[in-house]
Amino acid sequence: LALLGGSPPAAGAANDATFEYCAAEASELGSVVNDMTPVCFNTLGERDDYLSEMGVGDSVARAVAANTILGTVYKNSNRGGASLTLWGSSGCAGVTFGFASLAAGWNNSISSAEGKNGCWVTLYTASSYGGNRLNCTPYCSTVGTWNDNVASLVFRPAGTFG
Repeated sequence: LALLGGSPPAAGAANDATFEYCAAEASELGSVVNDMTPVCFNTLGERDDYLSEMGVGDSVARAVAANTILGTVYKNSNRGGASLTLWGSSGCAGVTFGFASLAAGWNNSISSAEGKNGCWVTLYTASSYGGNRLNCTPYCSTVGTWNDNVASLVFRPAGTFG
């Protein structure tokens, strides 16, 4: 139930939520680690280079990837604005990844969300999976009344609801 910080960012990158493209590693729901530390970059290419260095692939079938992208949340609707891509040790087949709280700069700032690689994402309006919830199966181009009101989220196997 946490996000773990990865290794230091690649050259030219900064660990500052004011940048546009962020990434963070996820642990399975129930993990004792509870720290969301996004690593952020000025460009999508820098973020992609970092994910590659971390052994993250965009498909559970990709043999060279040790980790898999779970999905991405965005600060604007329709995959717009700043993004935070979350990855884990596997896709969501039989595994659930939870984020009881979001890092500064991401708490109450999500406007669209997308699950990938067998993941659906459930958004919650309160920390620790409380309040109202919205299931993105796998994509929500907007989050309606949850806009800028998401405080926790879960990536779960496709076909399951929060």
